[in-house]
Amino acid sequence: MKTSRFDLKLGAALAAPSVKILVAGAASALLGCNAPEPPPSTGGTDVVEGPCGRGAVVVSSDYQSTDVGLMSWEGAVLSASIISSGSIAPGLSSPLSGDVVTPTTPARGDQLVLIDRAASVLTWVDVRSGEARAQLAVATAFRANPQDYVEVSPSKAYVTRHEPNLDPDAAPTDGGSDVLVVDPGARAIVGRVDLAPALAGEDPGIYPRPSRAVLVEGSLYVLLTATSLDFTTSAESRLVEIDTQGDAIKEVTVLRGLHGCGGLAASASGSRLAVVCPGTFGGDSTSNAAEAGLVVLARRDGGGLVEEARWAPAELGAGTPGFSVAFASEDHVLLATLGRDALGEGGPVDDTLVAVDLAGSGPARGEPEVLLRSKELPFVLGEVRCAEACGRCLAADAETDGGVVHRFDVGAGEDRRALVHAGAFRVDPRIGLPPRYLGGF
Repeated sequence: MKTSRFDLKLGAALAAPSVKILVAGAASALLGCNAPEPPPSTGGTDVVEGPCGRGAVVVSSDYQSTDVGLMSWEGAVLSASIISSGSIAPGLSSPLSGDVVTPTTPARGDQLVLIDRAASVLTWVDVRSGEARAQLAVATAFRANPQDYVEVSPSKAYVTRHEPNLDPDAAPTDGGSDVLVVDPGARAIVGRVDLAPALAGEDPGIYPRPSRAVLVEGSLYVLLTATSLDFTTSAESRLVEIDTQGDAIKEVTVLRGLHGCGGLAASASGSRLAVVCPGTFGGDSTSNAAEAGLVVLARRDGGGLVEEARWAPAELGAGTPGFSVAFASEDHVLLATLGRDALGEGGPVDDTLVAVDLAGSGPARGEPEVLLRSKELPFVLGEVRCAEACGRCLAADAETDGGVVHRFDVGAGEDRRALVHAGAFRVDPRIGLPPRYLGGF
């Protein structure tokens, strides 16, 4: 089956939790069409962990199959394919689907964790050998659609589960639309944090639908998308602070006027959080710009969050913010915006990669700079990740030369821009799956 413009829009929609339901039927019809054979694994890497870890995890996908590779923050390929949808191993009872992402928080130690949203499974992969060590299903009687994994210690981690479980007889730990507590060492579910109290006062038909999460100084910050079961109704998104000692909600910050928020990042110091919100989708792949934006919040010394600044889509470019954001440095934020094709209302709009400077004063402070644009199609610029300690950022691009990862250096160049393009790299040209998601390890 030839890849069409609709196929690419479909792929982007599948990556966005708020619009998955709109394309589920079309996705089923496309499965199995022109899906390439996954390549054999090239094994792991013996690169030593440094100040920025070992490097970056690159997840390439056509939304039917997945290939996971490793690269350094300089762009060198460490493993073209450490694991893929075609991998078969004693510890891998559930093959990777075409909907796999990595945790927001970089992995540390000798194991990667992959989040299979379609299969509701976590997979642990040995960095050095490339072997799948174990898997854990985070749903039993329902499709949980896990979005993130945050490890607190060798015996405790959190998993955000997007989908609710409507079964009235479900087990206490299987409620869904919550934060699951797991023991990574035992590969076992040990508890659950109910997020329903964070929506107190809202329509009971609105579910928390947590997406990304970050850990800062003993607090887990969880971003709630907050939509109805069919995604037609939404509430303002929220950031929920959870005490990791008692697994209890400490504070709820409502992101006034912002809906469908799905991207979250913390600065290296933990003093700032950044959130991107594409808004809600009204039956197609064009989001509501009135509900969209970028917001940066500061953590107060006495506890809680205070909004420091925000940008509307019109201030960032023609498109709305996507689902990924990263701190390039304490004072610079990097994000991708969503474009649209010629069929969308208002005509075609490019995807863009945008940097925002938070430092300084006066009218230039916070002025966004477009670093990269898509060439012909929308929904091709994917996830962004940065290693602040090494002054490096990476951005996934599914369009250029069949799919590349762009590198940007912080504070380099004669023009002293915040981020300067320093090359584009292919991870595994053997199979040709385009890079979509990035992680750190």
